[in-house]
Parts: sequence; structure tokens; C-alpha cells
Amino acid sequence: MKSNDPFKTDKPLYDYSIDYDISHLPKLLQDMIKELEAFDKDGDWFSYDMKFPEFDIFAKSCWRERKITEYDYKILLRKYGGIYD
Repeated sequence: MKSNDPFKTDKPLYDYSIDYDISHLPKLLQDMIKELEAFDKDGDWFSYDMKFPEFDIFAKSCWRERKITEYDYKILLRKYGGIYD
């Protein structure tokens, strides 16, 4: 653990083994991913967990509006949330 702070961890918060180029995604989605990755870098699991539902909802709306593909949506959830529906 990075410190005695119960809201910090040294464990990865997303799946580093999934390689995915975000450059074609809508800018706001890219920004959300960068924010999630910053929380991971800081080990801030609490902020990550608070941000992820917003990311999931926005990614799903991008998929439904055909701004991203179903594949994009599922891979993003697998990488950053460990799940997909």
C-alpha cells in the first residue's frame, strides 16, 4: 500500500494487458479515460470508483449514438471496468 490512507492502493485499477488506441474516440471520452488513468497512477481507487459509472454511461451513450462501435464499448468496459454488458 502506498500509505496508511485507506483510499489509496498500489494495485492496478484497470487492465494494463488490453492494448487499445483511444485516439479515434470522442474527445470527452478520451478525457475521461485520461482521468481514470490518472486516478490509477495515484492509486486513488475511491475517485476511480466514483468516476467509472459516469464513464460507463457516457461510453454507452456514444455507442448508442454510433459515435463508437459496440466493440469499442465492450473493450473499454473490459479494460477500465472489468465488465461489459
